[in-house]
Amino acid sequence: MAAGLARERILVEAGELFLAGGPEGVTMRGLAARMGVTPMALYRHFDSRDDLLGAIVEEGHAVFLRYLNRSLAEATPAARLLAAGRQYLLFALEHPRRYAVMFMEHVPQPPEKKGANAWADAATFRFLVDRIRECAAAGVLTVEDPEAAALSVWAHVHGLVSLFLAGKLPVDRTAFESLYDESIQRLMRGFGGGGKGGSR
Repeated sequence: MAAGLARERILVEAGELFLAGGPEGVTMRGLAARMGVTPMALYRHFDSRDDLLGAIVEEGHAVFLRYLNRSLAEATPAARLLAAGRQYLLFALEHPRRYAVMFMEHVPQPPEKKGANAWADAATFRFLVDRIRECAAAGVLTVEDPEAAALSVWAHVHGLVSLFLAGKLPVDRTAFESLYDESIQRLMRGFGGGGKGGSR
C-alpha cells in the first residue's frame, strides 16, 4: 500500500483529522496508523508535520479562492467587491470548521514559509487588494493604499464572522447575513463608496 500511497490521499485523511481536532489532532504517527502505513511512507511526501499542516491550510485557501472567484462574474468593480464580501461569508458559513482552522487557530508553519507578512502574499488576500484597487481606479472608492484598505476590510469581515461562528452574536443565520451585508455597505461608504454595487 505504501508504494502506491498518493499525496492527495494523505491530504484527504489528514484534512479530516485536522477539521475534527485542529492542528493538535494531526500527528504523523496517528495519521499513519489511521491509513495503515508506516510514518516513513508519509515522510516521502511531506518533510515534517508542519509541512503537512501547511499543505492542508493551502488546500483550504484554494477552496476559499474558488469561492472568491465567483464574484468576477459581476459586471462592475463595485459589484465585484461586494460579491467578494458575500462569497467570504458564504465560505465561512458553509465551511465553518475549515474557516476556523485557517483564520482562528494557530497552525505551525515550515521554516521556509514563516514570516510576518506571509498572509499578505496569500492569493486570497491579493484578490481583495485587486478588487479594491480596481474600485479606486474606477472612482468608486477613495483609497490611497489598496493594501492598507484591504487589511481594514479583512479585519472587519473576519471580526464579524468570527464572533458569529463563536456564538458570540445572539442572532440566527438569516439575521446575521443581513447584519453582515449592512455592515459591509457602511464600510464601503466609509471609503467613499455607495455600497450598492454601483455602475462603474
